[in-house]
Amino acid sequence: MLSRLLDRILTGMAVLASLLLLFMTFSISYSIFTRALSFQSPVWTVQFNEYSLLWMTFLGSAWVLRRRKHVAVDIITARLGPVGKRNADVVHSLLGTGLCGVLCWYSSLMTLNLFQRGVTDVQAVDMPKYLVLMVIPIGFLVLTAQFFRNLVASLRKTKEDTQEIETQTPASESPRGAPGTTAEGRNG
Repeated sequence: MLSRLLDRILTGMAVLASLLLLFMTFSISYSIFTRALSFQSPVWTVQFNEYSLLWMTFLGSAWVLRRRKHVAVDIITARLGPVGKRNADVVHSLLGTGLCGVLCWYSSLMTLNLFQRGVTDVQAVDMPKYLVLMVIPIGFLVLTAQFFRNLVASLRKTKEDTQEIETQTPASESPRGAPGTTAEGRNG
């Protein structure tokens, strides 16, 4: 149930990110078009496109992580065996959960501080700074949840693989010299 809810949140955030990309495309095109006709382009275009870049990053990153399309160091992971890849996945998810959790906490404190002090971003359109930056703790929160979900899935897969190996290896095929595994091991 929680997994489906997270999937819906991530999909909704990705849709918002794609709408912002469309907004940027059309607003920049409109600005170029008006300049080509020697009209003054809207003064807010650059400002809101800057905000859109920030929002797109944090709205879409957890969705990309869910699809496992984030940048990876293939040079290293391609040389690892199946066990090494699973271990690297566990470490990656564990570090991602911790780092995104810490960044979520501190960006929340920063955004709350900006709200309490009433800081305004003074540009073509005056905007409360917390409204611009509140996507950062939200983005890190869903990234933390997605990294945690990846961690649980990786640990579950590691446990299943370990159980599968144990059930496939009968006691008579255990390595020689292991105490109590074969008659030779007990006597030798």
